[in-house]
Amino acid sequence: MLESLQYLRATASLMVVVFHLGAPLERLGLQAPWPQSGASGVDIFFVLSGFLMLTTTYGRDGYTASFYYKRLVRIAPLYWIVTTASLALLLLAPQLVKSGRAETWHIIASYLFLPARHPVLGSVEPLVVPGWTLNYEMFFYLLWGIVLQLPQALRVPAICTLLAALGLVGLILPHESAFVAFYTSTIMLEFCFGLLLGLWFLKGPAISRAWGYVFIVAGFVSLLTQGDVSPELRVIRWGIPAALVVGGALVLEKARPVRRIAPLALLGDASYSLYLVHGMVLSAVGQVFLRVPLAPPVSYLACGIVGVGAAIVAGLLVHLWIEKPLFTLMSRKRPARQTATP
Repeated sequence: MLESLQYLRATASLMVVVFHLGAPLERLGLQAPWPQSGASGVDIFFVLSGFLMLTTTYGRDGYTASFYYKRLVRIAPLYWIVTTASLALLLLAPQLVKSGRAETWHIIASYLFLPARHPVLGSVEPLVVPGWTLNYEMFFYLLWGIVLQLPQALRVPAICTLLAALGLVGLILPHESAFVAFYTSTIMLEFCFGLLLGLWFLKGPAISRAWGYVFIVAGFVSLLTQGDVSPELRVIRWGIPAALVVGGALVLEKARPVRRIAPLALLGDASYSLYLVHGMVLSAVGQVFLRVPLAPPVSYLACGIVGVGAAIVAGLLVHLWIEKPLFTLMSRKRPARQTATP
């Protein structure tokens, strides 16, 4: 992967970690409003996903089955492991899970990447709360695998038209059904931003590196200075700035490859593991600090530093000890079957 995109993956995952840090701090007594802009790290991930799907499958025909297998192997095993760990914690030590309750359909939907309302929070989120984004990812992969059957020139127009049509239905005919509302959200247009950036990166003209820095700074300033946004406007208020950030990084890469910084690249590699496990880590750290005799604001600062640090360490360990070996094992090609010679 391009180095700048690895750095963006690391940054986006840390943004989400900091966003979710607000919950344990609130339990410690923090009453000041916690910044919501960290949630826009998800929007950066969606744009990146669209870009990577375009560039890694461009020019390939008859690739749908391989594409599905590779995406499933990349996403599902670790997610199922973390989901199972969350379920075990919920069943065996429910007192430690402040925002969970075991309901059969919610559990099944969590494993199948299907949207379902959280039995406690009321929002459309699985057992592993950040996994709601993976439900969108899997739907996008499903559609992209289908359009891979089309001629190259029709793939991006076809999927962008479909996602735009679904978003339009959601805006015109809002539905109370969690399933319908989920799959008619305009947030899915952020994948289209990534697809279009992919087309430009492969076929478009280079742009001055100065513009790359402008796009990155403008995008991040826009993301980080906005408060919470409504679902209907998210694709505009967070999606477009996220596309600016990714586009700026690609401008730099297209002009001259970005230098590798090993620690950031490693954190980018571990971003998926960090994204999945940070919620449990932050919750555990928050439980510990409820029992530590520290007064505010020292308790807030200490909890924040320890929480983010512990989440990073846990993400790296899960990546190196579980995610990476598991992916290597499942990606290993089977040896060709030999036929006996007479």
